Amino acid sequence: MESVLITMKTKQITPDDEEETELMTAGTCERKDGVLTLSYEDTDATGFAGSTTTIQVANESLVTILRTGTANSNLTLELGKKHFCLYQTPFGAMTIGVQAKRLLCELEENSGVVEMEYTIDMNANFLSENTITMRWERQKETKGTK
Repeated sequence: MESVLITMKTKQITPDDEEETELMTAGTCERKDGVLTLSYEDTDATGFAGSTTTIQVANESLVTILRTGTANSNLTLELGKKHFCLYQTPFGAMTIGVQAKRLLCELEENSGVVEMEYTIDMNANFLSENTITMRWERQKETKGTK
């Protein structure tokens, strides 16, 4: 696994509100068997302190967002399909519907961008429209001076 710097911009639109956040954090990146895996430790800034978030990009039509720890969820974003996913928080668990609207993955040797647009509903009632743009860049190794 490589150490990377992850910059994430999120936008969430609900029937009552619109919220945008930006986060910069250290994380890890691994490419294995054609799957890109980005992972980072959540903090109070994400609202999920004590959890780890892992994003797995299988291809441009399938992305999984896995959160483990104090909050647990496994959101599957797949173009053309709606997935029902379990979403657990310290306050309780619920099943939500997740529908990917757009997925984009641009990879270079030392960096990349993953963009995800999706909607969430519960009991067929719209909860939110979400956009996540994750940029990652491999951290340069520092060499000791003599």
